[in-house]
Amino acid sequence: MRLPFERTIVIALLAGLSGAAAHAQTQKFASTKHSPNAAPAAMVKTDTIPVTTKSAEARRAYQMGITNFADLLMLDAGLDYFRQAVKDDPRFALGHAMLGFSTFDPREGERERALANKYAALASPDERLLIRWLNGTKNGQLVPAIAAMNDLLGKYPNDTEFANTVAGWLCSNEQAYDRGADLLERLLKRHPEFVPAVNNLAYCYALGGRASLSPPLMDRYVAAMPDQPNPQDSYGEISRMMGNFPAALEHYRAALKISPDFTSSQVGIASTYALMGDESNARTEYVKAIAMAKDPATIMNYRLLWAMTYFRESDIESGRKAYLEVAAEAHHKGFGVQEAEAHRTMALFNPDPKSALRDLDSARGVLAEKHVYAPGDRDSELATILQTRTYIAVRAGMPEVAKAALAPLSNMARTSRSNIVQQAYHSANGAVLVSQRLYADSISEFLDDPRGPFSLQLLAEAETKAGEPSAGHEILVRLAGINDERVETAFAVPQARAALKAGAPAAVQPSGTPEPAAAPAAAPAPAAQPIAAPATVSFSGRPRGGPLD
Repeated sequence: MRLPFERTIVIALLAGLSGAAAHAQTQKFASTKHSPNAAPAAMVKTDTIPVTTKSAEARRAYQMGITNFADLLMLDAGLDYFRQAVKDDPRFALGHAMLGFSTFDPREGERERALANKYAALASPDERLLIRWLNGTKNGQLVPAIAAMNDLLGKYPNDTEFANTVAGWLCSNEQAYDRGADLLERLLKRHPEFVPAVNNLAYCYALGGRASLSPPLMDRYVAAMPDQPNPQDSYGEISRMMGNFPAALEHYRAALKISPDFTSSQVGIASTYALMGDESNARTEYVKAIAMAKDPATIMNYRLLWAMTYFRESDIESGRKAYLEVAAEAHHKGFGVQEAEAHRTMALFNPDPKSALRDLDSARGVLAEKHVYAPGDRDSELATILQTRTYIAVRAGMPEVAKAALAPLSNMARTSRSNIVQQAYHSANGAVLVSQRLYADSISEFLDDPRGPFSLQLLAEAETKAGEPSAGHEILVRLAGINDERVETAFAVPQARAALKAGAPAAVQPSGTPEPAAAPAAAPAPAAQPIAAPATVSFSGRPRGGPLD
């Protein structure tokens, strides 16, 4: 799982209507509010997917939900509008599906997806395709979901909102950056005025390793919506990914000046301090973000980020204490994925390999408990736990343990279309091949996980030991240039920076410590000297694909 980093990105990438367009849409629906003919069976627009509801109030609330949640990033307000929409029309299938897709609460998501399926027969045929895609991305039914997505993209080439949302999903959940960017580039050729696609394209470029292309797009986005906080927030995120921390703080503060309760920017400030190595200030700012947040799952995610600050500063005891507290609270509140993630993180920073494996046993055990999960979320978390187990076992010189962890992950990969599952499998398989000194074979596996810190670290070693030290050094530089909130980044990137400073590649250590033998156990190298992300990421191996390939 890529929580909460990927959750942050997916929110940022789910932009719907631009500010001006959103206002126009809202006014249009508001003007029909009291019309006697304002509740047709479907909103008929030949260039967009129809919306079927018997209630003009529900339609307006639904559109306001899209505007607030996706475009303006007013998440609580957006979710409340979706909830109002299905309250106004309890048989509004697409409204239930969108709420199930957007909510952070797994129990609400499960309930709303079931209601969407229950009332799908009342929706138009193309709405049913959209419901199949929205639900399928959550319930693990990716094959029919992707088929529905492709059908809708072909039938509605001018539905900018849908194409933009699909591209966001590709670049975030599926990590198919090039495919998402291609879709957005084609969208902007047809509709250059559709500003949210500009924002999403900047993210796809930055996440996919073409960060130098992002700032001009961010300038355009900010200029188009100067009175909204989200453009400044996005610019802060992009700046932070590029290692420009002062600029990131400036943009986040500008967003908060526009909207003081814009929680995303508050947590952005906290995470920027964390990446700078100023963990004390980071904790202070995370506490502010936690106090601002209203959604329980979001609060839990922010608490995980807060706990990570202790591991970042090599305070293993305090870090474990903080994560155990978060895990206990997550268990009590029924957030199984967050509980499992807490145990996985403790395993990664555990200096005792055998104890780390027990932490991973606890993580996997959580997923077997009677929590409510979206199947897709559960599968992603399980795949990541198994990947982490393989990685730790290889580092600790436990090849049989590594192969035992790879086996169930291999079974998952045979039937799953999820890029997260596929990347976890290829990374783990590559790790096992490294442990067998099959370096040339491992390289092609790691290329299937081009932004994974575990994979990049092992790829650097594999290239070097395969006789390509310059390629190994290039990969290490690439790893050192990653600046994001992922647990794997907090673990592997400081090692890469320390290795570059020492003039040697970071090799897999035969112990459970995340540092070379000369460094303190489980303590990442100081993060106070960030390295800017490379302008371009290119691999000599086969090109990356996406779910549409």
